[in-house]
Amino acid sequence: MLRILPLRQTALHIIRTRYQPITRSLQHNAICLRQARSKNKSSPGKTFLDLARAIPVKPKDAEWMDRSLKMRISKFKNNSLIRKKSAGLGIRGDLFTEISDKFVKAAIAGKVPRISGEELFAVYNDSDYTEFIDRALLSAFYHFAEPLLPKDIVEKFGSLKKISDLRFPSEWFPDARQMKRKIILHVGPTNSGKTYRALKRLETAESGIYCGPLRLLAHEIFEKMNEKGVACNLLTGEERREVTPNAPLTSSTIEMASLGKTLDVAVIDEIQLIGDPDRGWAWTQALLGLKAKEIHLCGEASAVPLVKKICESLDEEVIVNEYSRLTPFEVSDESLKADLSKIQKGDCVVAFSRKDIFHLKKMIESKTGLKCAVAYGGLPPETRALQAKAFNDPESGFDVLVASDAVGMGLNLNIKRIVFTTVQKFNGKDFTYISIPQLKQIAGRAGRFGTAYSDGKVTTLKPADLPYVKECVAAPIIPLEMAGLQPTVDILELFALQMPNEKFSGLLQKFEDMASLNGDYFLCNYRDQKIIADKLEDIKLPLRDLYQFVTAPVSTRNIPSMDVIEILAKKLSRSETCVLDDVIQLPNVTPVTTDGLSELENSHKNIMLYMWLSLRYPETFTSTQEHTLETKIRCEVMIDDALKYSSSVKKQRGKKPSKPSSSESSTEKKHPPRKWVSRKEIEMK
Repeated sequence: MLRILPLRQTALHIIRTRYQPITRSLQHNAICLRQARSKNKSSPGKTFLDLARAIPVKPKDAEWMDRSLKMRISKFKNNSLIRKKSAGLGIRGDLFTEISDKFVKAAIAGKVPRISGEELFAVYNDSDYTEFIDRALLSAFYHFAEPLLPKDIVEKFGSLKKISDLRFPSEWFPDARQMKRKIILHVGPTNSGKTYRALKRLETAESGIYCGPLRLLAHEIFEKMNEKGVACNLLTGEERREVTPNAPLTSSTIEMASLGKTLDVAVIDEIQLIGDPDRGWAWTQALLGLKAKEIHLCGEASAVPLVKKICESLDEEVIVNEYSRLTPFEVSDESLKADLSKIQKGDCVVAFSRKDIFHLKKMIESKTGLKCAVAYGGLPPETRALQAKAFNDPESGFDVLVASDAVGMGLNLNIKRIVFTTVQKFNGKDFTYISIPQLKQIAGRAGRFGTAYSDGKVTTLKPADLPYVKECVAAPIIPLEMAGLQPTVDILELFALQMPNEKFSGLLQKFEDMASLNGDYFLCNYRDQKIIADKLEDIKLPLRDLYQFVTAPVSTRNIPSMDVIEILAKKLSRSETCVLDDVIQLPNVTPVTTDGLSELENSHKNIMLYMWLSLRYPETFTSTQEHTLETKIRCEVMIDDALKYSSSVKKQRGKKPSKPSSSESSTEKKHPPRKWVSRKEIEMK
């Protein structure tokens, strides 16, 4: 069964219990202790040094939300977007004016359910408060309008509401409901051994599956199980590896979890991501749909109340095993006082933009003589693993890791001290303080059991940031309240039949506006899918194929990737074949410039996109898995080489070459520059 795979934006969600409209923003569980706003919209182009001053805090409370709500209510009737959306459902002209007049009066009088400053503020955590409030008002308006609509409109309106009713997702999986499953939670902080216990149980199972959040983790479990002599196949969105057709175990990414096979044991990793605004649906689907006698859920304790509540409604047994950290860590009483010369071997320096990471790398290497590995979200997971390996290896010559929040999950790291260069992150519009769970997860990487750094430390670069880190680390666990959902493609097809002339992005928007869910679930956002759908609007594809393309792993902020998905969609629509080399050309020699590195990163994203589509359309995207994997690995190693040489190249540019240090010489001997030769050239020789 196909499912939408959303990408990376926070969205608002329309939730209805007994058809009363409730609007909740996502990540309400992942609150911050402060809210920050940048007055300078050009800030993303600056480095952390340009933003060294603390960003002014703007307090928000229920009174602020109440004032904002009244302002948006007063503009409701003249809101062009609301009028346009209502018109799409037949509520237009005098009818809209008449109903909206009544709605506004009722809202001002406090007679519209769930529309009050106090109730909205309780679930608000979105930077764009006007969008948040308008979505709440629109949902409430649809509910308010239903008994006032003419019969012809009510019939269409009723059909759309019925199709978009997602209040009972457990009924989507009747086979799982026929089983008496045991749910076992393994919860605790980072470095507590919770996942280890679950995997030991999986090893002994007659049949089982591991479901992880990253393909890197799926690969790691795949390799570990096979090294131990336990046959295990691999299944990710981009790759399938079959050790043997009858292998008892499968290691997969969460979105690819097979729900059709009856299993002995299933392990679902990072269960707290069930509340993720983009991908939470995949954890919900696995929890509700896996046909396993035992389901082991590993993650943060924040997920316990929600999982218990969901499983209670299914009449399933829940056992909770709690774990403590195997090694302690503490927050220092002093920051580094903005002095990068205080960075030490074993430190992980945390920043939240690619530009800041490379700026910090350059400055640390200049001020301390220590060499820096890097890890950030734009790098392939495999390259992040190579950089982590270099940082962990005391003989590699790399002493410090400069990284983004990518260190929070999926990497095994021997970190002595975490240094936050900032506690604020740009979300595309404003700077906001990172959430409590996110900061705790990063801080928890300090210290690792069984290494030289068993006792970890956490500090900040700037004194002003240290109190926030202390507050977050000391803060109690914030329980999740809702789990993510997405409709099946079958539901969307039925919805589309009611609106045959609607473009696909508009269809997704209307489904978002009308979806009904109960109070335990929210609708994962469609923002990136709508952007991709608009990009492919003029390409003729059946809905199911278009559905696949809008859920493909593409960053909508990456223009080259958006261009490539358009090219690949056209190939499919024209029934043309396409090989990987038609869209990807890697250089023969590892580039040494920042621009060259960026191009390699883009190429890797496009290789992964091609692999993802080739698994679904092998007749169109015809390169063999062997060739695509070879190209993928070649790209990853070139990126790793470029990162390892970047600092030495910058130092030598425009200067007389100096004798390299012993650590640099060691690194160059281990990682000489590569000139790549294709397999075809080798065979010709």
